[in-house]
Amino acid sequence: MNRREARRLSGTAWLDSDYRTAWETRIMRRRVPLYRAGIAALRALNATRPSLLRAPNASRPSLRVTRWERVGPHGGTFVMDKLETMTGRTDHPVTSRAELRARTSFASRLARAVSADEWPQIIAEYDRRRRGERPQYHYVGHRPLNAASHALMDEAWVRGELPTDGFRAWNVLKHEDDGAFYSEFFTHGGARGYPGGETNPDFRRGRIMFDIAWRTKATLALERQILRRSRALRAKELLKFLRTELREAIHPPAPSPARATTRGADIYTPEVVAAVADFTKPEPLRSPTARGETTPDRTRAAAIDTANTLAHALPPPHLGAAAPPAPPQPRIGRRRNDSSPQQQR
Repeated sequence: MNRREARRLSGTAWLDSDYRTAWETRIMRRRVPLYRAGIAALRALNATRPSLLRAPNASRPSLRVTRWERVGPHGGTFVMDKLETMTGRTDHPVTSRAELRARTSFASRLARAVSADEWPQIIAEYDRRRRGERPQYHYVGHRPLNAASHALMDEAWVRGELPTDGFRAWNVLKHEDDGAFYSEFFTHGGARGYPGGETNPDFRRGRIMFDIAWRTKATLALERQILRRSRALRAKELLKFLRTELREAIHPPAPSPARATTRGADIYTPEVVAAVADFTKPEPLRSPTARGETTPDRTRAAAIDTANTLAHALPPPHLGAAAPPAPPQPRIGRRRNDSSPQQQR
């Protein structure tokens, strides 16, 4: 296939084409040497101790390559390479600029500003393709999530935040497609502009909307546009980073006062969320209970009973335009082995 023919492809025809893989590999061949040199320069900068580049008593990340687990196609897990750019536990989110400076160094913040912490992924993918292995990542598509982020998306659907049809389509997409380094949500959807990132409901809705739409409108021209725009956004982030570092070197940010947060009992426990969300997954990814293959134990049965009760308050998934609405189910006198509309799906 030549370039003229490739330009006429769209949607899954373009995403699955051999030309796309060869085109991506050529880009990686040019960029990987620059990424290796850039990582070496960042590590050298991280080893210096000029007073203007470090906050007092700040920790220093190693900028070594670390491995992070992600959920990939077919429900399996794999590891992705990233640079360590922050000290402390990664499941403790940063809540202030003062805390960020205490857990990072100038070099690691610079790496985050230009997305250099993602470069080891591209290097590893290029090495994988050179060995003749099938691609695990593409340049543009959906970003694979870890287990905690998947649970966050499931809970958002159970609480009625995400549309059922979109959530189901998104689960099918994740089951079938490889991951990607960048997404259209990052370049065209303003993903970095949502306060709190993926904890923001609008961010989660945007993630689903852009991931699903990409399958149908992907083209060579659009991928080129996204890659160009990602470089422009990183250049803007670099300028913003330099201005912020200069300002904070003169006036260091004050630590935010600790605020105690109390959270009452929540009926949406992880067991309930998992039981309800299980029925929106592709068949191979469902639990044996959701597939109707086994009888749940006492703990699982209790979670499903609670989940089925909550499911009556949720809008039922639309399995087809001609499907008639299900009659209301009485809630009194239900037994544990009753079949609810959720279980029949």
